[in-house]
Amino acid sequence: MSARQRNACGLATLALGVLLAVLLNAAPARAVSPPTPWDGVNPFDCTIQDAGQGTTVPDPGADPYCVRFDKTNQNVTQLGLVDFLSKEPARVAAAVPKCFYYQEDHWRGSLIQSDQQTVIYEFYGHYFFNKATGDGGVWVSGFTVAGKTFDPRTLPGFPPQWDSYFGPGTGGVISHDDVPVDPSCVATADNPPAPIYAPTQSAAPTQLAAPAQPALGCAGASGRVNQAGLGPVRLGASEGRVLATLGSPQSMTSGLLRYCLTRGGSMLVGEGGRHARTVFLSTTSRAFTLRGASGRTVAVGSAVRSLRRAFPHAKPLLKLGRTAIVQVAGASSPAKAGRIIAAIVAGRVAYLGVYEPASIRTARALAGYSRAAA
Repeated sequence: MSARQRNACGLATLALGVLLAVLLNAAPARAVSPPTPWDGVNPFDCTIQDAGQGTTVPDPGADPYCVRFDKTNQNVTQLGLVDFLSKEPARVAAAVPKCFYYQEDHWRGSLIQSDQQTVIYEFYGHYFFNKATGDGGVWVSGFTVAGKTFDPRTLPGFPPQWDSYFGPGTGGVISHDDVPVDPSCVATADNPPAPIYAPTQSAAPTQLAAPAQPALGCAGASGRVNQAGLGPVRLGASEGRVLATLGSPQSMTSGLLRYCLTRGGSMLVGEGGRHARTVFLSTTSRAFTLRGASGRTVAVGSAVRSLRRAFPHAKPLLKLGRTAIVQVAGASSPAKAGRIIAAIVAGRVAYLGVYEPASIRTARALAGYSRAAA
């Protein structure tokens, strides 16, 4: 292991220790039911409140208390990691009194916040507890350390009885009887939130060397491609806004959220900047259209001659192997406006996209996002 990887593992352990202390601090000796797998789906009927990188939400008295955090500001050079650790006690204090709790978060630690090349660790997590039933769950996906897939089972303090439900990069489990049941939570709820999971107490756990990515469903997004964004997703949107619009991504690595779409194809959301805003969007779905000159429309699969007719002033930007990236609009727009691109492969449009030139300033940076889109 290189020195950088050792340092990365040390920093990851420091930050993740906070999470483990709160969410993985089970009491195995008390458990009378074996754990069961969990795919991270919210077990409660609740509104997920977006706390961003802060500690407060509009309705702190809600119970079920369902919250989303942006924990991507854990940098070293700007002391973001210190700021993150200072806020965790308040977040935990808000959760502890609740009867029913569900949390989503996105973790990213880096040396330099604005430099994706210095990302140390990253993952997407979901957690819950139910004091009326004694159940609690943890699910993670896209877990990487120093750019390589990381096995959460190697973290200090990881419960050994959960090993069969996790593997490289992902996994999830519900632990039964480990969360102390609170009689007041049962008594004060006429109908305690019914978990949507159905654990089979008698079933023996299945050994999984590398659990598959949980099937979280595809997003139903469609619409127009323009300088503001793709359909319902806009450039500049926070990660919380993207998740509220599209739901949980199918995968997430180093600031790239990938979604399958119900009408076919996929969407890539690329994040950047200090606050993980959306700076790049692309899609391989025919459900998105781009309107050009004289009302002509272009979509994924359109012939390159149709693209030229709709956008006679399009200009080449990049050549990535067999893929040519063409800028079709936005050349004379203000720096903060998006620029629309099309990727051409074998004479047809392979994907459409839009990016923020104020954030993606170099051809190298654009090439990185474009390769991810392909």
